[in-house]
Amino acid sequence: MTDAGAARRADAVAVGALLAAVPVVHRIGPALDAPYWLDESWVALAAKAPLADLPWVTASTPLGWTLLVWSVPGGGQLQRLIPLLFLAGSVLAGYAFGRFLGWPGRGWAVAAGLSAGAATLLIPAQVVRHDLKQYTAEGAVALLLLAMTAWLESAWSRRRLVLVGAGVVAGMLFSHPAALIGAAVLGALLLTSAVGERRGRLRDTALVSAGTAVAALLVYVVLDRPNRNDALAGYWSGYFPTVGGLPSYLGNRLAELTPASGAPWQLVAAAAAVGVVAVARLGRPATALALLLVPVIAVAAALAGVYPLLDQRTSHFLLVVAAAVAGTGLVRTAADLTGHLPAQTRARTRTWSAVAAVLVVTAMSAYAMANSRVLLHPPAPGDPGEDVRAQVAYVASHRRPDDVIAVNMSGQFGFAYYWSEDPPLLRRGGPMATGWHVSYADGSRILVASGRDTAAVADLVATAERLAGAGGRIWLVRSHVNADERAAWQAALAGGVVDEVAVGPEPLATLTVLQASGHQTGR
Repeated sequence: MTDAGAARRADAVAVGALLAAVPVVHRIGPALDAPYWLDESWVALAAKAPLADLPWVTASTPLGWTLLVWSVPGGGQLQRLIPLLFLAGSVLAGYAFGRFLGWPGRGWAVAAGLSAGAATLLIPAQVVRHDLKQYTAEGAVALLLLAMTAWLESAWSRRRLVLVGAGVVAGMLFSHPAALIGAAVLGALLLTSAVGERRGRLRDTALVSAGTAVAALLVYVVLDRPNRNDALAGYWSGYFPTVGGLPSYLGNRLAELTPASGAPWQLVAAAAAVGVVAVARLGRPATALALLLVPVIAVAAALAGVYPLLDQRTSHFLLVVAAAVAGTGLVRTAADLTGHLPAQTRARTRTWSAVAAVLVVTAMSAYAMANSRVLLHPPAPGDPGEDVRAQVAYVASHRRPDDVIAVNMSGQFGFAYYWSEDPPLLRRGGPMATGWHVSYADGSRILVASGRDTAAVADLVATAERLAGAGGRIWLVRSHVNADERAAWQAALAGGVVDEVAVGPEPLATLTVLQASGHQTGR
């Protein structure tokens, strides 16, 4: 077998092993069974939107991601396969990242790829990211762009450089932080080309960077910026630190991420730093510099109020990148520890290579054991306290033609996704951070609350009473109810007897209108 054939076979075996491990660590069954909760349900509801409406229905989710959701048949939770597929993609990208560095031999390169891929697979942040959001895609895109940078440095060409720039733009269709990673990658390529006084390379990089910047700005202005709104900005306001408060902010937020990273942040930072040094020593200076620029750009973006910093979800890409880089550094450290020992013969060389492999496997196993609880017993997707699906199923099987259904504001997306008897009408505007809301045709006898406060809830109940009429029955479908909204419901239903139906963690309720004035009693 030729060297090229042996390399392909080694890569195939390594990649196959990593892919086989994905469904073992990340179980598919629970992801397809658990109902969607609020933050997922509006994404899933995009499957019922007309294709022309996707640019605004996508809201805070990248359009490419929403298009993938739209392409998967709705009704169940099959769309959760999308984040799982991107999770598998991040493991492969982690392998490529470690593999494309300048290792002295194929064995070390494959070992580095396996270590980086395994670290990406085992980090607890990946285990809890089974929800129908784009965060696993953001991790995959980040690692892919960094792997492409290392690939470019392994054999520089204009074609590869253009592909890196195209990758940044294409990545923005599935990942918001792709713009941050792209800025780090292209900035690092420009700086290393300038320092190296490679005029031709610097010129080419400048041209590609300029073209990428224009295309990325176009994607942002046309697809991303129109979907920003005050409600969304308010939701993330706590993740935009000030310059003066940055040191304490970083300390507090990094400590909060310890369960997601699987180790104290100081240890994670040290391991990642070792990995960055290893990347530089392995002949990939631009890739190493890009890794240094990523956290700097992420902090700058947060200070500018552009992108939230160190939330477990929006900074998932940082955790995944840190894991892959640390896995790479682990192999380089093992190589250093064994490479300086005597190895006069081929047999001794193989012996010390085996020792290095044992060191890597031992360290990775210790990391997995330290996080065995979450790896062996991962949390179910979604929110265990929410199940609008059960409420919808019960109402669908017990509703009479003249019954009225009143849905609270937070339950509107999940209800619209699981309810199949009446098509939802998706409307722009409303107080939700999505920038759009759900309504129904007049003949459907389905009403949706306009807010969560006392006035909005009281208005919903009063409108439902008028529509139902004396003796009419109203179904109350409520999900993701907070303390203030619960008090609003109690006030709106005061003086009547509400009959609750236990169908899940969120009780369904009915009320019967006795008089035109709206007095209620149980049925």
